[in-house]
Amino acid sequence: MSETAAPAQTEPLPSLTLTTVALFAAEGAEAQALREALGLNESLQGPKPIFRGQVGGHEVLLVETGVGKVAAASAVTYAQARFSPRWSLWAGVAGGLNPRLHSLDVLVAHDAVQWDVDITAFGRQPGELATGERFVRADIDLSTRVYRAALELGFPVHWGRVASGDRFLAHPADAARLREVFAADAVEMEGAAALWTAKDLALPMALVRTISDGADDDAHESFEMFLEQASERLAQVVRKVLQ
Repeated sequence: MSETAAPAQTEPLPSLTLTTVALFAAEGAEAQALREALGLNESLQGPKPIFRGQVGGHEVLLVETGVGKVAAASAVTYAQARFSPRWSLWAGVAGGLNPRLHSLDVLVAHDAVQWDVDITAFGRQPGELATGERFVRADIDLSTRVYRAALELGFPVHWGRVASGDRFLAHPADAARLREVFAADAVEMEGAAALWTAKDLALPMALVRTISDGADDDAHESFEMFLEQASERLAQVVRKVLQ
């Protein structure tokens, strides 16, 4: 799929008025930027930090999930069981693998893969689950809405594939391997597990990331440098989607 052209137009989403929307962010800085931009001032009790507010006529819930695939899956499951949201959005930062991506670019995922799943000893492909799933698709209508919001804000925006794993990549050889094996455009630690869980629960979900670093030797330093800026840009996109 082209990185710079939106997919063919699909049927519009049903009206989002007065619906419950769940937002997920792993890092505290990501969640804080979303919370401040959206005015989610009510704190709810729960196993993870949860904030609530009203945005554009929607009841919006923000769950700060913690880092990693298990944290992502458990947060999505909990939110669905407790709040029954109409749709959801996972937002955060990611390391760029595609050389065409630059810091602070917006990446809307058409699908994601768990790059660290390896049952190739049983004849499976890298990243393929025992169920036969490998690349888990995001909700196309909701993802298109997110893509258009970024365009309207004038941000550089791309379609792409996200690779998720429970290890922070900071070596060029690892990044090159993910690019080669999975044709992945960015790497992070939650998205594929979140999409897989949401799909299993019949919860529409989009996955959007801003690029914070290049997943190479300088990844740690550039991640810290761009995290706040990347999170603020992400919050603007999410707010646009909700308006």
